[in-house]
Amino acid sequence: MVKYYKKAYKKVSGFNEPICYRKNSTDLSSLKYVFYDKEYLLKPLSFEPKWIIDGGANAGYTSIYFANNYPNAQIVAIEPDQSNYEVLAENTKNYKNIVPIHSGLWSKNTYLEVVDVGLGEWGLVVRESEQSKPQSIKAVTIESLMDKYKMQRIDLLKLNVEGAEKELFTNEGHKNWLNKINILIIELHDRIIPGCTEAFNKAVKPYNFNSFKRGSNLILYKEGSFKRGSNI
Repeated sequence: MVKYYKKAYKKVSGFNEPICYRKNSTDLSSLKYVFYDKEYLLKPLSFEPKWIIDGGANAGYTSIYFANNYPNAQIVAIEPDQSNYEVLAENTKNYKNIVPIHSGLWSKNTYLEVVDVGLGEWGLVVRESEQSKPQSIKAVTIESLMDKYKMQRIDLLKLNVEGAEKELFTNEGHKNWLNKINILIIELHDRIIPGCTEAFNKAVKPYNFNSFKRGSNLILYKEGSFKRGSNI
């Protein structure tokens, strides 16, 4: 069944554009998480980010947050759900440095379908699908995004992909891009797809990332990513 939402707008201090959200959805909780709880605050960095991938961009709040904090970065925002993507596109239309893409991150070129597991708009999952299904969307890989946009490195990769991280880190394809990440922010979803943490830990082990936890996010970073003496 297709859900219909009434859209509204909220002015957030420090952001020029009013931010769109859907009433009777999880949008306001997401908005609070990003803009008021500041779960993605990473300053001060020792470098200026050039490329950011926002995997599981939802309504676009994290992309906007990054765009304001790192105005010289190019941000690629990936969101598989149609309704979420429409709000993402609305929220990012005035940001020239954000490219919204209606797709889902996966480990290979295939087709995906969005599945509602009862967690609201911020908890929709994807699974492999046949191209012939009406609601199927084409998946993208991190490697294909790097090739398309000619990214030598990904300065900041944010993944909140509701269990698809198990697929990303189980498949050997991650070896083509994990060594090209400066900072990785991930929320692991073993409660949705068992084995996410195990697959992730095994994949990142050879790369000698430092890490710390903030809220529900795990932040991995290469040595020297933050200014010396900064409180991260």
